[in-house]
Formats: sequence, C-alpha cells, structure tokens
Amino acid sequence: MKHILLLLVPILMFALNPDPQLLNYQKRYSICQGKTNYQIAQCLLNGKLNFYAVRGDGLKPSKINRQQLREAEQERRVYNYILSLLPNTRRYVGLLDYVDYLYSIKNDYIPPRFRGDVMEDMVLTKRVLNLLQDARLEETPDYTPAFEAEIVEFQRRHGLATDGEIGPATKRALKVSIQSIIKKVKKNIILERLSPPKGDEYVYINIPEFMMYYYRYGEPMLNMKVVVGKPKMRTPVFHREMKYIVLNPRWNVPPSIYIKEYADKSYEELQKKGFDFNRDGKLYQKSGRRNALGVVKFLFPNKFNVYMHDTPAKSLFRRDRRAFSHGCIRLEKPIELLHTLGYERKTRKNKWITLENKIPVYVEYHTVWVDDEGIVQFRDDIYGYERKLF
Repeated sequence: MKHILLLLVPILMFALNPDPQLLNYQKRYSICQGKTNYQIAQCLLNGKLNFYAVRGDGLKPSKINRQQLREAEQERRVYNYILSLLPNTRRYVGLLDYVDYLYSIKNDYIPPRFRGDVMEDMVLTKRVLNLLQDARLEETPDYTPAFEAEIVEFQRRHGLATDGEIGPATKRALKVSIQSIIKKVKKNIILERLSPPKGDEYVYINIPEFMMYYYRYGEPMLNMKVVVGKPKMRTPVFHREMKYIVLNPRWNVPPSIYIKEYADKSYEELQKKGFDFNRDGKLYQKSGRRNALGVVKFLFPNKFNVYMHDTPAKSLFRRDRRAFSHGCIRLEKPIELLHTLGYERKTRKNKWITLENKIPVYVEYHTVWVDDEGIVQFRDDIYGYERKLF
C-alpha cells in the first residue's frame, strides 16, 4: 500500500500543478487564468464565456473528457493532448501568429494621442502603420502620397471610410493601445475556436464585417455586402442548411413589426405600398420590386425566422456600417448569388425552388480575423459581444 501511495504522489502533484508549457500557452493566447490542467483546458477551449449573452445558438461549449485528461497527465503528455483539441485552421493559427507578432512589437508600439502636437502625431501614426502594415514609411512629420495610401489601407483593414483622411473614426482606431489590440485578438481566438468546422461548399456571413461569402471546393466564389440586424434587433449567431429559394416572394409581416411600423397606417396608405390583409386578417406585402424582400429570398429554416433576401433599399449598401434590418440578412447582389448557385429568375410569379444539394449557411460574429489574403482585419463590436460574452 505504501508503495502504491508513493507512486500516486507524483501523479497527483502533476495534476494539481499545471504543465508549465500549458501555463505559458494560456498566458500568451488567453484572457482567462486557469490554475489546474483542467481549468486551463476549459479556458483554452471555451474561454469561460457567458454563452447566454449572444442571440442565437451558434456557440457551443466543448466538453472535456476528464478520463482522457487524467491519462494524459499520468503519461506526462497533457500539453500535446490539450493542443490536439484546438483547431488547426488557417484562420485560427493566423490569429495565434498575430498575437506572437504583437508581443514582438509591444515595446516599440506607441500610438498617437491626437492632443495638439501635430508633428508628434504624424511621426507616431507612421510608426503604427510601419509596425501593423509593414508600410516602410520614413518616420518624419511630412505628409506624403505614400502616407495617404497607407492610411487608406489602414481604413480598409478596419472597415472605415477609405477617404485617406484622419477623421474622428480613424483617430479612434489609431489611438488604441497595443495591450487593447492584443486583448481584442485573444477574445477572437476563442470565438474562432468555437466556430463550427466548414466543408467544401458553404455560405458564410460575418455580422460585424457586414459581408457574405460563398465558398465552393473550399475556394471563394462570390462575396457581397450585406445589411444585418440593428443592435436592438440582432441577427443571431447560428448555422443551418439552405434548402429553398423563393422567387418573387411575398412578405408576411411579423406581428411585432406590424405593431411598431404599420398599425397606425390607413388602409389606403398600406395599399399604395403593396400591402393587404389575408383571410386571417394578417398583413402581407404582394410580390414585386417594391416588396421589402425584393425579388428573391434564400431560406435556411430556423427558429429565428431569419433568411437572406433581396431589398429595394439599395442605398444602404453604400454605408460602411450596415446594421439596419429587423434581423434578416439583406444581400447586395442576390441575383448574382442565384445564378452562381445555378438557378435563373425566369418568372414574375411566386415560385419555390427546392435545392438539389443543401448548402450550409454559417452566420458568425468575428471582430478580428485573418482574411483570404492573409491580412488581419478589425471591425467594431457592433452588438457589444466582446464585453457581454467575456
């Protein structure tokens, strides 16, 4: 018995004292601080998130097999075991690499303050651009065409108006400290880890980016701007399969929208906009270009009653920040998506098409990610999830 206890002591001590490599990994890439191997695994896999803070059902916590973890601890391979549970995708590994890079420039990174010293602000702005974009600008107070071009690139990477001017929004982005940038990236590492794996063909919408992408054979085939839900009517984070396309849809107005926007309108006003009431007394809008859903919608049935659709309000796509809908996803080029999927709009009548092959649709929320060109992109936290989730 004594010999068994002597054998167990090192194992128990190892379980209580976390693997040093794992501890360092947590410190570098996570914002939570587990003290045992199990707690660190929870931290790296699930981030100790408040999963109820997000609207939707797309974030699912991972369960850790305690028996497998104990075996890994006994065999002194817990670090490799837990790392094997983490993704190895280009986007995930890209964010880890970016954190490494941010730590490497941490001591040299001094953002401009924009408090009146114009010459100092210019020099420090150029330093930020050199460090974040490999701009190779001469760090002098001079305003040059090369500097303006790098400001435009900075604005593009942050989803800002690409006007080359250092206005209020661009100043806010330039002033962010390196510590805040690192923390933001770490939060998105967890969001990336919780994203479901993708196949060869799928539709992907990133809410803070206001963009949709269609991938086939793992390659981007089409992308377009989208309009997503207002902060008070958030587009949910979830994934389903696209099963139907509806040509020339009519819009059955949800009761909540009817009460807020149409209940006070006269019947004559409603008729002018193509509305009428059905036999059950519910308001609907007839098919046609004035219809709020436009001429086509793409259905991936879900409990949120969210879908992608055309819209007559094309001017909203010229905005940089496009959170105006009631929760559904408005498409900039819906007919192009229809054609890319292999279908035509050859009728002006309401028609349902059942897709031969169901297409996964992923609606996700990332404010930092590595794009298809390998560029790290930043966006505003439009729904406040960076604060609410963590």
